[in-house]
Amino acid sequence: MDTPRNRFTVTNILVALCTAFLSMMPTAVVKVNARGMGHEHEQPWRRSSLLEAPIAAARSIIGRLKARFDRVQRHALFGPGAIATAALIAYLVNPAALLAAPAVFGALTEGQHAGEFLMEERGGPGYPSRENITVLSGQNLEAGEVVGRVTKGIGRVSVPTVVATASANGTVSAVFAGPEVEVGDYVLTCTAAVAHGGVWSLTTPSGKALPTLTMTPGAGGSTTYTSRHINFTITDGSTDFAAGDVFTFVVSTTAPTILGGTGTNTISALSLGPDAKTGRYQVICVEAITNGGRWQVFSPDGDSIGHYLQTAGSTTATAFTNRQINFTITDATDVIVGNSFEVCVFNQLAGGKVVEWDPTTFDGRHQASGVLFDNIDATSADTTGVIVARDATVMKGALKWASAITAAQKESAYRDLAARGVIAR
Repeated sequence: MDTPRNRFTVTNILVALCTAFLSMMPTAVVKVNARGMGHEHEQPWRRSSLLEAPIAAARSIIGRLKARFDRVQRHALFGPGAIATAALIAYLVNPAALLAAPAVFGALTEGQHAGEFLMEERGGPGYPSRENITVLSGQNLEAGEVVGRVTKGIGRVSVPTVVATASANGTVSAVFAGPEVEVGDYVLTCTAAVAHGGVWSLTTPSGKALPTLTMTPGAGGSTTYTSRHINFTITDGSTDFAAGDVFTFVVSTTAPTILGGTGTNTISALSLGPDAKTGRYQVICVEAITNGGRWQVFSPDGDSIGHYLQTAGSTTATAFTNRQINFTITDATDVIVGNSFEVCVFNQLAGGKVVEWDPTTFDGRHQASGVLFDNIDATSADTTGVIVARDATVMKGALKWASAITAAQKESAYRDLAARGVIAR
């Protein structure tokens, strides 16, 4: 084991050599005559009576110095102090050579170690202040990095067609998101065939089973399904559903297509504002204009968050900005009143993946959610790690930030962390 007592140091070598030298010093020599007979001949300057006491004293002093040096080596500041002393001596001897060293050997830097930013963790054994996380692919983060989680996204819920075991041709329509909608696939499966109806199971992307759907039997009849995840209407077709028939609703970042009329305008550049809510946003045409239109935008709560005038002009693109969502509509075939887009703001799975904190991107990463415990290189793939998420005190000077973060923005992050029980000092 590498401890201060068995390190191979220059001082230890010198002490050992001195001790060995003193031990080997003779107090007398033996002279051999021609007949091979020898006798001891004392030299006055090597007499035991003269040197025993000084040698013993020297050994004692050397032993005490070695013991004291061993204790000094164990001090936390020994390494930095030794380096600083050596650098000072080198500078006094040859300052030009020392100053040229970085150019010759390159600058020597040491990254931050795991947990080095921590002053205190509270909560008892097992490190309850820490939390296992996944760092999103494309990130390369240092220990002490202030991080956020990507908790939300924006896009649509698809309107699927049935994947039938036989030739069922029923449909789903009026699909929209609820506030607990998750990114990924919702799978609706017929578990029991009923004439002009059926019984269906619905599973979320995270694997949760939602309440069963039982269609109201009737030729061509429709049944509405409502939940806090997704909502839709299922309609009986001319050929009955069979057990094993499946509809897959895909929640993704794909932009929604226009609904409800002859217009073919498109919506793009979807992004989130700081006040975005999960669920369904409706963008509805309330006035038809040649090569344009007037639109009204409704939040998941049903509140109007603004009117939006699409600038008239063939293929013209006009942006809508708001503290909840942002988008651009581009002219194509003229819209009519009632044309709409169903925009979905969805929840990411498992609380979201971790990224560098960014106060200007409002998918959840704008809220500081913790401090990365150790270096994580997720450049090429999602990578697991640990953050300090609660019940801890951290050093402000040891925290890491994106290059463009301002002092005022850091103060905002400190408040986010404090609200979670992570105090920066």
